[in-house]
Amino acid sequence: MTTFYLVRHGETQWNQEHRLQGWLDSPLTENGRAAAEKLHKQLQDIPFTAAYCSSSGRARETMAILMANRKLPIAYTDDLREIYLGKWQGQTIDEILVTHKLDYELYTNYPAQFVASHTESFGAVTERAMFTLKKIAAQHQNETILIVSHAVTIKCIINAILQRSISELWAAPYIHGTSVTVIERQGQQWLVKDIGNLHHLQ
Repeated sequence: MTTFYLVRHGETQWNQEHRLQGWLDSPLTENGRAAAEKLHKQLQDIPFTAAYCSSSGRARETMAILMANRKLPIAYTDDLREIYLGKWQGQTIDEILVTHKLDYELYTNYPAQFVASHTESFGAVTERAMFTLKKIAAQHQNETILIVSHAVTIKCIINAILQRSISELWAAPYIHGTSVTVIERQGQQWLVKDIGNLHHLQ
């Protein structure tokens, strides 16, 4: 059995500004760094044998905090990045609602009806993320792996493992900054053990 701890990066400046990031980036806020420090303390007794991280700066910054005092190598990969959001990247939600109101409402409320004309599709995110997890599981059988990624990417992974349709992509719980989702790979079977856990902030 391979166990994965999937962590969303900490809060960023653009998260605070309600500005979409996608493949663009902004640094962690003080809150984001503090939450990652608390998670570091909670995870310190878990015997991770490998760490994999989105290549985005906010994920790297979070991983550096979580890996403090550990001497594990960290593998960075584009396939764990957030969904590519095309023209929306760098814009606030209010700005997007002026220019792409219908598209954005489909994206947030009716994901199965969302057509990825200038963005990456949810299906493409799912495919690259699950391909990466399967590859990691094959390389690290019976090990415990830390992964830092992003909200939509983690949602796509959960949806795929639970074999839900894209229409259920945004089902609760929300994937907050530094939340922990635990999944297991047993043979050819995937199991979701915990979703969006925030115990370290309580």
